[in-house]
Amino acid sequence: MCHNNSIDSDEKSSVLVDKTKSGKVRPWKEKKIASVDYFELLHILEFKKAERVKECAVLLEYKESRETGERKLYKVWFCKSRLCPMCNWRRAMKHGLQSKKVVSEVIRQKPTVRWLFLTLTVKNVYDGEALNASLSDMAKGFNRMMKYKKIAKNLVGFMRATEVTVNNKDNSYNQHMHVLLCAEPTYFKNTENYVNQKQWIKYWRKAMKLNYDPSVKVSIIKPKNEQKTDIQSAIDETAKYPVKDTDFMTDDEAKNLKRLADLEEGLYRKRLISYGGLLKEIHKKLNLDDAEDGDLIHTGDDEKADEDGYSIIAMWNWERKNYFLKKP
Repeated sequence: MCHNNSIDSDEKSSVLVDKTKSGKVRPWKEKKIASVDYFELLHILEFKKAERVKECAVLLEYKESRETGERKLYKVWFCKSRLCPMCNWRRAMKHGLQSKKVVSEVIRQKPTVRWLFLTLTVKNVYDGEALNASLSDMAKGFNRMMKYKKIAKNLVGFMRATEVTVNNKDNSYNQHMHVLLCAEPTYFKNTENYVNQKQWIKYWRKAMKLNYDPSVKVSIIKPKNEQKTDIQSAIDETAKYPVKDTDFMTDDEAKNLKRLADLEEGLYRKRLISYGGLLKEIHKKLNLDDAEDGDLIHTGDDEKADEDGYSIIAMWNWERKNYFLKKP
């Protein structure tokens, strides 16, 4: 993450300003404020992990190279709670980078493959217990569907990410999957190989054992704009936060508490990111760690910090709601 880091400070207040190589300020302050709001809701709900969330990223330690003067993030303790805004920010960056590496290697090995973007949805649910059950069913249903003969025969691999959004009109939860599918070029050859929209709906309904036609969207990946490649656009979609903290951080505390309790129960012990086929093989071959529960310090593609460098400490100030550099 911290390639060619620059850490600026105001001489009077020593506020941490952590910038990327391109000069963009990293949102440590904003993510920590959101994390504190999350902690306060957990505390009211009497979750045991509340104190753990409170301590998330309270202290940031950087190392400054004695030779080059470069500063890189060295140590941070992250709570890794599923809904922590701080940790989700780090996970999304890490997942995005890992996905890019995996996809690049797939293209290197099989340059003629085609890419599809698939969104799979089922009916909304209204509480945490139903959400938990639905997410489990969707994971099983997806695995079943990927084994169906017509799908499997042209499938090279996939990357799947699960997202949950909140409907503000009726306070229900919409659980859906974003899937980056990699297919052989023969997928588009003829009707024997090609799976059209209606067939995807039929297969998803069958795999989920539903009594209704679910919402399924499938498209050939196209670039969103000139600055982004088609693949990068799809990666960005699959690397989104599984749940946006704004969904349980409204102006209504009672609503926030209900939503957070439901989401905590619904996402308990759920794997939200998975790879299959060649993409899974490459992820393992590249020795990439778990984007959900792995190292959240090194989310970029840079070298690790110089352990022999000078330490620079930034601490969270609870009253002033910002990170301040600690004088040596």
